[in-house]
Amino acid sequence: MSKVKTRLRVLSDGRIVVGTVVNVPKDLQGVIKEGANIDPLTALRLVLANAVIVEDESGRELGLVEFIEKLQREIDNTVLLVVMDLLKKGKKVMLSPSKKEVILVNEKAIIKPLNEYEDIEVRELYSMVDNALKQGYRFLIAVIDMHGDVTYYEVTKMSFQKINRGGGIA
Repeated sequence: MSKVKTRLRVLSDGRIVVGTVVNVPKDLQGVIKEGANIDPLTALRLVLANAVIVEDESGRELGLVEFIEKLQREIDNTVLLVVMDLLKKGKKVMLSPSKKEVILVNEKAIIKPLNEYEDIEVRELYSMVDNALKQGYRFLIAVIDMHGDVTYYEVTKMSFQKINRGGGIA
């Protein structure tokens, strides 16, 4: 006989609604309320911790793969892989407002997920690093290889020396 668990229902519009609340992890007690919407990352964290049962609108139970497929409609695959990696490592994460970066909550760090074949313009990278530093955050890039492994790199600002047309350093 399986242990009674909290139930989550994934609606067709992407919202995740809390059903019955049972055996919630300590840090989420009082946060998760019956009938309330729950953000996808908290739901994913609960699913990975095997603390909830997820159902679709009709009440059919969803497995992990089906649940992740539903999340992929709202969250990019590369972002989702980084979130899952960080959650497995016990990190507390949230999505940036654009849902294109992951924020490490307790470590004041912004992570930009990229697949290993994705290019990024130097100006864009410089701008992201600059914005993160101005907000008091560290900036990291998470590179996902073709096997789904994630490698993290911290990026800091660099200053480049100007070179005169003659080839000498100014």
